[in-house]
Amino acid sequence: MWPFAKKSKEKPEIKANSVVIENGVATIDVSGQTCPGYLLAINKAVDKLPEGTKAKLVIGYPPCGDDVGAWCKARDIEYLGMSQVNGSWIIEIRK
Repeated sequence: MWPFAKKSKEKPEIKANSVVIENGVATIDVSGQTCPGYLLAINKAVDKLPEGTKAKLVIGYPPCGDDVGAWCKARDIEYLGMSQVNGSWIIEIRK
């Protein structure tokens, strides 16, 4: 018998950990995800938001901010800033 487990051909679904909309502001949590998964998950979640919606992106690794800034510029999305709150990094954008 072969001692190694066969890898699953099933690809994991790329999505945000959670998307919560409260008072017209979407909070998209992709903390713990790595590149490029977090950016693909953000893209997927933001695509579903109405134009003009403000979103808070919860990330766990500050250099992701550079990637998100470039993504915003390419998608014509307003980058509002980045801050640290309770050990997580929050990037604010407006679609």
